[in-house]
Amino acid sequence: MPKSTTDIFMSIKPEHIQNIALRTKNHEYRSYLLPQSIQRIWFYTSSPTQSFEYVAQISHGKRPGEVPDDGRIGNAEFNTGLKNSGYGYEILTLWKLKDPITLKQAIADGFLKGPPQKYCWAPLGFLEEFQLETLTLLFPTIE
Repeated sequence: MPKSTTDIFMSIKPEHIQNIALRTKNHEYRSYLLPQSIQRIWFYTSSPTQSFEYVAQISHGKRPGEVPDDGRIGNAEFNTGLKNSGYGYEILTLWKLKDPITLKQAIADGFLKGPPQKYCWAPLGFLEEFQLETLTLLFPTIE
């Protein structure tokens, strides 16, 4: 199945995605730099949720010192090097799927073989089936 060059699947813990949805967290931190072509992350929420519920448009990878210390979760720690992460990705826009896609469903439909490890490219068939226009826009660019 052909893969996207702009959209990826990535695992996230339930508490982190909830903080992003509540806008108390505005960056996702990782130890690795994502390819420049990536525009969106389809977040797979790990146990106990085990489903895709949110999609985020992201910024390029920022280094410590490049993230505003605006009081949001993790920003100050990242900038001072206290996090075990080398890159921060700002959540610019967030959408919520009307109906979550379970891991079981994603595997049955051939979009995944198991939970995303690190990250994996989203298949074009998945993006055709779950178009952004059909999702609920939660917020545009964070002020």
